[in-house]
Amino acid sequence: MSTTARRAGIVAALVSSAALIAPAFAGALPTGSLGSDETTAPGFTCDAISTETSANGWGIPFDDEKDQTASYTAENVLDEDGSLKLEVDGVEDRSVSYHSAGGVKLSEILDTDIGFAERAATAKASFQLRLSGTTGGKFTDTTGFTTLVWVPGVTAPDTSNGAVHADLQDGEWWSTQNIDGAKDFARVSLDAIAAAQPNAVVDHYGVSIGRGSAATSTLVDAVTFNGCTTNFAKKDAETETGTGSLGNLGNIFGS
Repeated sequence: MSTTARRAGIVAALVSSAALIAPAFAGALPTGSLGSDETTAPGFTCDAISTETSANGWGIPFDDEKDQTASYTAENVLDEDGSLKLEVDGVEDRSVSYHSAGGVKLSEILDTDIGFAERAATAKASFQLRLSGTTGGKFTDTTGFTTLVWVPGVTAPDTSNGAVHADLQDGEWWSTQNIDGAKDFARVSLDAIAAAQPNAVVDHYGVSIGRGSAATSTLVDAVTFNGCTTNFAKKDAETETGTGSLGNLGNIFGS
């Protein structure tokens, strides 16, 4: 490959990265204790970065969980720009952060990556999918909802120096409500749940700790869902001045 072609390829990659990182704010949807209101779901939006000053759609849009907040920290997991800190003070506490999934069908995410990076003495963060349109148990077709939860098991990686929980779409999940395909808190595959719940949609996804844990905390980063990875950072990236949003590309081409 010629030097000119190689440099052109680098510029194209930088342009693509800049477009991905540009903040896209997703407004919180009206909701209640029964889960997300999907009637105005705008579709899935990928927010590639979330910071203390620009949350970009991450947070707690539910009134019944508004005190279960997470925080942004300069402490790192596997990168050098900070992370999301989940922290609880006692067994009744919970710490969580969600992002809208835009009502994507559960069956449509089975072949997409789900995962996140974590740093803690022991792996403890869970991944959550808040569903609506479920059947079974005490709810009807129109009000059916649940939260599917993945928790680290005995095969979880050593997170003491930071590690990635990968391929959660192939892992085992339990349901907070009895629904067809997932009852009595049994751990089952997403494939099995989706087969029993053809109309189920994912309204929100997120990470959390708490409810049963003593005072503890963990650091989370690089949350991946439906083809989107969000980097959590303490501060917004500094903007280059005088050369546009891509910064100074002069060194790539030389003088």
